[in-house]
Amino acid sequence: MDKLLSTIQSPADLKKLSLQQLDQLAAEIREALCRLSATRTAHFASNLGAVELTLALHTTFDFARDRLIWDTGHQVYAHKMVTGRYDEFQTMRAKGGLMGYPNPEESDYDLFMTGHAGCSVGTALGLKCGDELARPDEERHVVAVVGDGAFGCGVVFEAMNHAGGLKKNLIVVLNDNKMSICPRVGGMSESLDRLRMAQFYAGLKSEVQKMLNRVPVIGDPVERFVTQ
Repeated sequence: MDKLLSTIQSPADLKKLSLQQLDQLAAEIREALCRLSATRTAHFASNLGAVELTLALHTTFDFARDRLIWDTGHQVYAHKMVTGRYDEFQTMRAKGGLMGYPNPEESDYDLFMTGHAGCSVGTALGLKCGDELARPDEERHVVAVVGDGAFGCGVVFEAMNHAGGLKKNLIVVLNDNKMSICPRVGGMSESLDRLRMAQFYAGLKSEVQKMLNRVPVIGDPVERFVTQ
């Protein structure tokens, strides 16, 4: 049980794993989430849906140097497990245990206590500007992860408009899982729904899957990993 997960002490360990091992690790993380949810209330569904996203982010970037901001913050359980806190994971949301949100007192990988929806993009933009002032010769990637529910917040649009005006190299990952605390409303919600149903979008997704399937050896695992 958790043969791989128990060996992960930092995101650097993830970069040593094959795609098959990452798939196994994702399954072990979900098992750990299920064990936790059987003992106490927790943010269950949002974290189950963010496992592969978390692994992809930590294998692509180096957040010991780069910056990662989670909007709302309640989908960070997998993030906590792979940043050296797996041994304490069963204390999540218990008195004296791990917080159910990012907590800078727990880890340097948690930059802020994000809890309110919509704040990630503006926070990430501020970090990007600050990094460029403090360390102009050092390139740091700054990544904001925001869900489609929080994406409708006005402050998100203000921050994206500001980032575009400043021409900053900011990465915004939209976790479009069609889930939020209540039904989404407004023009952005309708636009995202139309995009998902558009013929060109479905066709593009199908062509990408076909292309990956033609790649020898690694094509099938990559296709499964990126389309989950």
